[in-house]
Amino acid sequence: METKKSQAKEYNSLFQLFKTPPTQIPQFFAYAGEDSYEFELIVDHYRETLQKTLGDFEVILIVSESGEQAKLFAELFTPDMFYPRKLIIIKNATALFKPILDAKAANEWKDFASGFRKNITSVSDEIYTLIHYDGKDVPKTLIELFQGTLSFFKTKVLYPNDYPKIFKEVCEQEQAHFEQNAMDEFIHRTPANVGAYIKSVKKLKQYLHRSKFTLEDVNSVLFSQNELNTNVLVDSLVQKRKVDFFKEFTKFGDQNSEILNFLTRLTYKLDEIRKIKVIRSRHNGEVPIPIMDELLKTGSFSEARKNFVRRQLVSDSANFTDKILDLFYDQVIEMNIKFKSGLRDEEGKNYFIQKIMHLFALLQDKSSK
Repeated sequence: METKKSQAKEYNSLFQLFKTPPTQIPQFFAYAGEDSYEFELIVDHYRETLQKTLGDFEVILIVSESGEQAKLFAELFTPDMFYPRKLIIIKNATALFKPILDAKAANEWKDFASGFRKNITSVSDEIYTLIHYDGKDVPKTLIELFQGTLSFFKTKVLYPNDYPKIFKEVCEQEQAHFEQNAMDEFIHRTPANVGAYIKSVKKLKQYLHRSKFTLEDVNSVLFSQNELNTNVLVDSLVQKRKVDFFKEFTKFGDQNSEILNFLTRLTYKLDEIRKIKVIRSRHNGEVPIPIMDELLKTGSFSEARKNFVRRQLVSDSANFTDKILDLFYDQVIEMNIKFKSGLRDEEGKNYFIQKIMHLFALLQDKSSK
């Protein structure tokens, strides 16, 4: 009889997982990515699915603390007559598995890994495990540890041409419908990841108790004046509007995710500006719509949106020379490294402001031109 363990594979999207028949969901599943909300969506999906297929079950939470590896081993491999059905949720799995997967691991961890590999293929089919591997990839050593039983999904960088497709999939998943201008605004202002898209659509449905939305709905519910808007920050910076930038920044909530979303958006904006400069250099200062559609992937935009994007990018690009663009890229890379390595709180905020002031200075510095 074919078991869940024999179906281990890499999933191309979260929607592929959500559409998997309940009796075929992976027994062991790893999510690689920093978005905790996306992982919580997977957890919720498993809870609902297992309730239908197994009935009552116990939820076990494993975190990266001393002794938790032994707890995981016991929950997986020790028969339990009281709670034979389990959903084991592993958070901060990078730190949890690090000593086990280390090639130079101490003997005790080598013995742990050996016992894990020996027993994992005989775990009861009524025990499921979800792993949040908080990094960019699922290491081969982790897959090997699970002896071919581990399915996984790793988040990918989304580019502007991906947004409409992802948005459409989210709407299908949530059975939601948006007017064209509402869709354009949603995509333009919502952080580009599946978790943020689903969270925002769910928020609209919860607040308005319906599934069809207008531009007014999107602006009033999702983009209130009390929430930080990373798109406003990016536009204010590249357009040299320092007062508007710091006015918006007063809404900053001391969350690294807000700064990382800003840096991601700024990287996309710089890339768009670079492409617009290339197009204009090759077409006597003009930006033909077909060429823009090809390079900036704006083919799915409405005509009004295309013209707006073209005008805005031409205007923004006037503030950047090739030298300034290179300097901006260097600063964004440095800031990404700093914040992803753990810089936060007041120190992180002060560092961020210092770097932003430097970027404004670059745009004003005539010597950079």
